[in-house]
Amino acid sequence: MVTALLLWCAALAVALDVAPRAAPAAPGRRRVLLGAPAALAAAGVPALVAPTEARAASLFDLEVPFKGKAVPLGKFRGAAHLVVNVKMDDPLAGPNFDALRYVANEYGPRGLRIWAFPTDQGYYEPDVSELIRAKAYQQFRFGSYPTAVVFDKIDARPPARHRRATRTATPGARAQVLANTAHPLYRALAGFKNPNGVGRLTLNFEKFLLDADGRPLRRYPRKFTAYDLEADVAAVLDAQPLAPETAAYRTAWVKADDELRRSEYAFRAQYNVWDQSEPSQDWTGLADLGFS
Repeated sequence: MVTALLLWCAALAVALDVAPRAAPAAPGRRRVLLGAPAALAAAGVPALVAPTEARAASLFDLEVPFKGKAVPLGKFRGAAHLVVNVKMDDPLAGPNFDALRYVANEYGPRGLRIWAFPTDQGYYEPDVSELIRAKAYQQFRFGSYPTAVVFDKIDARPPARHRRATRTATPGARAQVLANTAHPLYRALAGFKNPNGVGRLTLNFEKFLLDADGRPLRRYPRKFTAYDLEADVAAVLDAQPLAPETAAYRTAWVKADDELRRSEYAFRAQYNVWDQSEPSQDWTGLADLGFS
């Protein structure tokens, strides 16, 4: 656990671009965040959310897309947090959303906050963000602000060995460049590896349990629903250490590793629409047609 936390802290430092403290800037000047979004832009990869003006100091300073706007995660801060990547057409969407709704209703008043992020990995998500939010609430009664929030689609999968080819200045030549368009939140979380030793997301509905300060304590696979992790949520809210990993928990991760190799819902490189030459664009409303 200590090693995992150290690795996560290192990944968070990279995602947040934490550097040694420099001399104070001259009055009237503000430092510009040159973290992951700016680095991506410099590499020719479009940022998923606009970089913040001030240097991010913690996970809660990161901005995430919500209803078409970049919003600091600090707005959704609680005493404990569950971060989950959701997919509406996954066969296990029902059991997962039902369990998430249960813990939201049961522990939301005590400070639990659930951050749900739709993605286009783990097979394609045909719905746009607004429709995903509507479906999550209409079908599963999930998404009551501020306890449970369904954000806009993001790229949640940092690459492993996957590389994509891009054109170089030399005609006919091709270079291999690492494709990493993942949101800084999931770049940081990837530093907290699962029991199989994998940092990146591998399946839909992977869940991270964070404490009040945003530190990851445990992560759970797709088939380990929020019903199964209820005791861990209660422990965090009671300021108690988590109980040792159960046999059921370890077995769930063994099965997840097998599912990663066989399932069409696995997070495979060729399913990452953000890596395509023309990445998918989320719906931005009807403003261009004169509707407000």
